[in-house]
Amino acid sequence: MMHCGFDGTFDGLLTVAFDTYRERAALICVIPADGQENFLPDRQIITDPEKAERIRAFLQKTLGQEFLHMVRMAYLSRRDDRHTAIVKTIHRACVQGRQALASLDDDVLAFLACQREVGMEAHRFMGLLRFRQMTDGSMLAVFRPRNNVLGLLMPHFSARFPKERLVVYDEGRHLAGLAQAGHIEIRRVEAVLPQDAPEELLTQELWRLFFDTLAIQARKNPRLQRQNMPKYTWQHLTEMQG
Repeated sequence: MMHCGFDGTFDGLLTVAFDTYRERAALICVIPADGQENFLPDRQIITDPEKAERIRAFLQKTLGQEFLHMVRMAYLSRRDDRHTAIVKTIHRACVQGRQALASLDDDVLAFLACQREVGMEAHRFMGLLRFRQMTDGSMLAVFRPRNNVLGLLMPHFSARFPKERLVVYDEGRHLAGLAQAGHIEIRRVEAVLPQDAPEELLTQELWRLFFDTLAIQARKNPRLQRQNMPKYTWQHLTEMQG
């Protein structure tokens, strides 16, 4: 039985999948460098970009770009079992092809749950992020997602607002996504200090007034609202403030 450690990177995870393929039956779990498991790995696997590229190319060629995208999505999950589920699902898919995704195996089900939750949350925030006009002319949106979806959101908003300078800040992970003129980058930033443009406060007040006026009291459905906009997303919604 084997517990494997790795550095927590995506290439590192693909290297684990590559190096443990022949020993897949013995693999118990995959432990990232920042994992909270109370035991040490039996084997520490060093990230090898060449091996990672080989497994990436193999997955894309034999299982398609969609499967590789699912792997990337699952990697962004907050679930503690995501790394083990990804590696074991890759191993199973290498043997069974796409039929592996129809398996009732616990690791495959966990893999599917990870990528599904990430996809749903990214889609949700594409409609829920609220941008604020800053004094320097940039547009800032702050949010606290459960999963690491920042990288999935940036291309969407960059394409949607191609002429704007955008900053999207994940305050839980201290990551800032920057987009301008089609160029996107993500940086680690401990905090952002918003400086609203003079007209921003008026815009926010008008938006709240519009929201309150538009609402039809007789048709309020708090349960449905929480289903479409879970409470954890309300913290940075303009219409939910004040």
